[in-house]
Amino acid sequence: MYTVVAMVKARKSYIASLIALSLGTATGLANAESASVTIDLSKQQYIGDVSELTRNKFFNLHGTATAPGLAEMDVKYILNELNADFGRGFWGPMAQAKTANYPSTEEAMAQGAVSIANAKANPKYKYISNRRVATEHPYNVIVEGNDPIEGARWAADFFQYFYEDDKRPIFYEPMNEPFVHAHEFVDGPWDNAKNEEMQRHMATWFAEIGREFDARGIETNVVGFSSAWPSLELNNFAHWESRMKMFMDVAGDHMDGIAFHLYDGVNVTGQDNFRSGSNAEAIMDLQETYSYVKWDAIKPHAVTEYGGIVQGYPEEYSPEKSSQELRSYNHILFSLLAREDRILTSIPFITGAAKWYYDSHNNNPYSATVLYPDPDKILAGKVNGYLPTEKAKFYHLWSEVKGNRVDFTNVDPDLAVHAFVYGNKAYIALNNHEDDAKQVDLSFVDAGQVVEQVRTKRLDVPYNEAAIYSDETSDIAPTQLTMAGHETIVLEYTFAEPIVHSGVVRERSYYNDNHILPIEAGNTLSYEFADVEIDQDDLSFADSVATSIEYDADVVANLNPRLIKLYRFVLRNYNHIFNQIKRKRGDAYADSPVYKAMLKRVQRSGFLRNALMLHYSENGYNDGQGEVSLRMGISRKHDMSKQPVVTVNGHAVEVPNDWAGYDQVEREDFFGVIEIPVPAKFLKTHNTVNVTFDDTQGFVSSMVLNVETDEMYQATAVEGIEFEDVDVSINKDGIHRLTANVLPANASNKYVLWSSSDNTVATVDENGVVGAVAPGFVVISATTYEGEFVATTDITVEDKLTLRNTVTITSDLSELEQSNVITATVTYSSDEDRDVVLSLFDVNNSWMKDTRVTVPAGEGEVTVSLEFNDDIPAGEGYRVLAALHDVGGNWRTSVDGHSVTGINIVAIEPEILEDGTILSGLNTGFEAGDLTDWEFAWDSAGVVDVTTDAANSGDYGLYINTTDGAVGLVVADIPEGMMQAGKKFKLSYDIKRVSGSGWAGGFAQLWNNTEAWVSTSQGPWFGTSGLNQWFTVEKEIDGADWPATGTRLQINFRTAGQEWYLDNVKLEDITPDPNILSDVNGDFESADITPWVSYWENNDTTVMSIADYAASEGNSGLHITADGSTNTGITLPSDITPQDLGQAQGKQYKISFDVKSNNGRITGWFRSVAQGAWDSRVETWFDVGDTWKTVEIVRDQVDWTILDNKARIDLYFNQNGGTGMDVYIDNIRIEVVE
Repeated sequence: MYTVVAMVKARKSYIASLIALSLGTATGLANAESASVTIDLSKQQYIGDVSELTRNKFFNLHGTATAPGLAEMDVKYILNELNADFGRGFWGPMAQAKTANYPSTEEAMAQGAVSIANAKANPKYKYISNRRVATEHPYNVIVEGNDPIEGARWAADFFQYFYEDDKRPIFYEPMNEPFVHAHEFVDGPWDNAKNEEMQRHMATWFAEIGREFDARGIETNVVGFSSAWPSLELNNFAHWESRMKMFMDVAGDHMDGIAFHLYDGVNVTGQDNFRSGSNAEAIMDLQETYSYVKWDAIKPHAVTEYGGIVQGYPEEYSPEKSSQELRSYNHILFSLLAREDRILTSIPFITGAAKWYYDSHNNNPYSATVLYPDPDKILAGKVNGYLPTEKAKFYHLWSEVKGNRVDFTNVDPDLAVHAFVYGNKAYIALNNHEDDAKQVDLSFVDAGQVVEQVRTKRLDVPYNEAAIYSDETSDIAPTQLTMAGHETIVLEYTFAEPIVHSGVVRERSYYNDNHILPIEAGNTLSYEFADVEIDQDDLSFADSVATSIEYDADVVANLNPRLIKLYRFVLRNYNHIFNQIKRKRGDAYADSPVYKAMLKRVQRSGFLRNALMLHYSENGYNDGQGEVSLRMGISRKHDMSKQPVVTVNGHAVEVPNDWAGYDQVEREDFFGVIEIPVPAKFLKTHNTVNVTFDDTQGFVSSMVLNVETDEMYQATAVEGIEFEDVDVSINKDGIHRLTANVLPANASNKYVLWSSSDNTVATVDENGVVGAVAPGFVVISATTYEGEFVATTDITVEDKLTLRNTVTITSDLSELEQSNVITATVTYSSDEDRDVVLSLFDVNNSWMKDTRVTVPAGEGEVTVSLEFNDDIPAGEGYRVLAALHDVGGNWRTSVDGHSVTGINIVAIEPEILEDGTILSGLNTGFEAGDLTDWEFAWDSAGVVDVTTDAANSGDYGLYINTTDGAVGLVVADIPEGMMQAGKKFKLSYDIKRVSGSGWAGGFAQLWNNTEAWVSTSQGPWFGTSGLNQWFTVEKEIDGADWPATGTRLQINFRTAGQEWYLDNVKLEDITPDPNILSDVNGDFESADITPWVSYWENNDTTVMSIADYAASEGNSGLHITADGSTNTGITLPSDITPQDLGQAQGKQYKISFDVKSNNGRITGWFRSVAQGAWDSRVETWFDVGDTWKTVEIVRDQVDWTILDNKARIDLYFNQNGGTGMDVYIDNIRIEVVE
């Protein structure tokens, strides 16, 4: 059975959420909780100074338009159909630099110009928006020798010179989730002090970058620290103190926003929990409060990831799996929408296609994607098309919501509501935090509107089931809805006339300095809120003196009942006099002598003060009717009270025993916001809130006062309109969403009417979406409803269909016989005539040659041959690339490509005997009894004969007599492809001189004259002065790149007048193994883990075994399993580890190994380091999925020669407590890069 990290609210039933629900006057469910929502379309709502919904603050993808795998048609789908933007991408200055040797400013200027030119050549460049977050992995920043000050200079250079103004990201997050990775940059066992020191160092990076950006006036907002796990309350808020508070203290002055991530489930580490609802509210309230304390202003939030983390599903795609995060997206979104004035950006963790993931996971998609590989479009292992995942429904649900906020009332904390108005449209969004069904009574304050149609979009995601999405229209407005547990509904009302506002409701949040106050029984916690805006339409005498009276509920409780009427009578008389003063003096009433005398009377008369106390108990201090609430953030054990006694200016208010979202029982402590309604009449300009608990334990983390006040509606007139898009081209089956900006930006009425000059060519709907009808030209007009200002844009409908541009090599090129031709069958799809370009890259990935064939628009198959003058050298690691270019265009015009890598071009391998000789079968021991396989050199003049007397071993040997001249003997059939650069051979043969005098000898060499004469050196010569003694001649020969055929071995006996015996001629391949780990069982072929040992962090659950199924090749590999609660891996001890990496000889080494995870994606590190010498470590980070992956890196030698300790090798996987570890490792290699 599948399981999901999701906790059901214990106090509510789950059954109701599984029952089918219907729209309209609901048939209802007997156990459905009820809520009432009233919408007032006549009142425009402001949150702070924000009313208009800024869609690109909320409806983004976690990705970029230029991400690998996304074609232009995918980008258009996201922009036009989903009406979403691209919000965040991983690339930045430190990824560009790769080391702490940061480029100079001059280099940045030069490199930046090239980078911009390259970016512009990308066909998707026009889709790049500057409203995105650029971020980086910590391992790009925390490199050896990293320097925050110099790094900040380089970061500023990068943002200044690598972008043009309209494409420069407006957000920069220097590191993503750095603190959870801090321990990875600390050597040795877990050390909390060192980890915190590293976290502070990371915070310093943010500070220096922000400081440098501020100094230069770079408009990019620097945000941080991207908290992955904001469990602020842990360990009595020690987590807050050591992480977010520390960051705000160290870097906050130079941050433009506070970045963090909100996930339901478990994010990286920690307890199973939900963030959405009260917990997320408590996190944001505490951060806002501390921002107020430090800066007397609120640093806005940058929620650069949010969503849900789902576990327990197989890797393959399923609608059920893809749906589960949808509940979390909407729950968190509603919270963020309620703080739009304090939101810089927010990005649901929904990615594009994540090609990086499916490429390494057998074309199974990353769980967060909005697109997944279409099984019917996977050819030769290459993905050539996508289908929308269930996550697309999140964007469909919200696709048309826009406009200005309007006022609503709702008192149920588990029902989130937002309402917007645009022209004659009203959008009402509802979100149910409950597990149970909820009945919602929906009504409008009557303003005379006539409803013509209601469109209802619903998104219900039952646990472990696929999302249920519906989109229906009706001409009857619902008055009651029944919502499933966690369901979201967006209602779109169409009225007969545009909606007109007559008033404004403004919500403001007020903060105070007190936060994280410990709770002690009976101890009153006090909070002051000054300069609060309150509604005061008709100021009374009692209202005017409220600030000088401290209300005492006990005094009121003990008033003499017989005096109540008299108190009221006296106060009415005072108010009568006060109104006369106001009529004469207006706002200057306080200057009146009569008013001053009345004030003195208040100060002296206990009777009058009692009358005022009575008035305040009944009527408060103002005539405000707006909504007011206290947002109390608390952290307590679950069995402790969450309902303290709370007074506002002395008046007791009721504390609900309910909050947004679940009961948090799976968390160690409750940490959330409880919203306490406060009658508006109890507010003053300066307010005191007292909170008293009757038990000891926990903290009040924050107290925020939210106040709504009514204001006059003051419209800002429309002055014009302009298009963002001009001269747009679309295919005859395409759509395009236009954007017209009403001017000025703060104009009150941005309602736009759309029209097409020719509906037979293209239509345009009320949202500005153009739909092609037939090829041709059309003008689209956007007209402001107010002022009738007009803007136009030209649309060309092209006579072509939308096709995905793809190219795929379908031939099996994995192993090819050596020749001068590469031939590939290529399947293509192209939306216009293009060239299929076939290129070959050598074993060093250097381009060798290409050829091209022009193909027509459409789909088809073509055979392309790439011919060379000579045979392609044999070798393994060639790459063939097929790419789709513009006709005649270079690589910059490529719209798709497909590489086949690791191609082995095979020469005819020499046959090798068991003894290892290359000359096997060539009669080099003369055992054939004759000279089979031997020839005479052109200048050979002496006598030779095969005899038994000449044998050193076996039956036969060769007799040689040079009385008549030298003897040269040639083996002509040496195997093809033997002679190659980088190889080394050993030639050996046995000889004995049987007659002659003095010194005599000769030489042996290899030669080839297929194309031109080439040969190895003759020397050193062999020779002897002795007689009748067998000896073995050995000679090492270096390989060279010769033609594959025609290589010969020649042995020459040059001294005249001699007799010799020759036997046992051998030629052996002695090329050394380049792998410096070849002698330490890096491939585990010994069927034992020795000499490798357990990594020092391995815990008791770790099991390491050698098995054939764990081998990527060969017979054995290493299998490691563990619970994942600690880093886990293997170590090669320092006394065994070859020290080549640290010999400071200027060499480079390639480190490689094969890994595979059987339990989802996991990350790890390869590291070679000497104890106490962290700065000279050699390391790499890697990630791996469920298919074999070869990790390869190239690193420069470092200097270990000066160290006291030798270096060890660690290969380990990062802790992964959520899913555990189950990994294979094989073929660990280190070799010199020549």
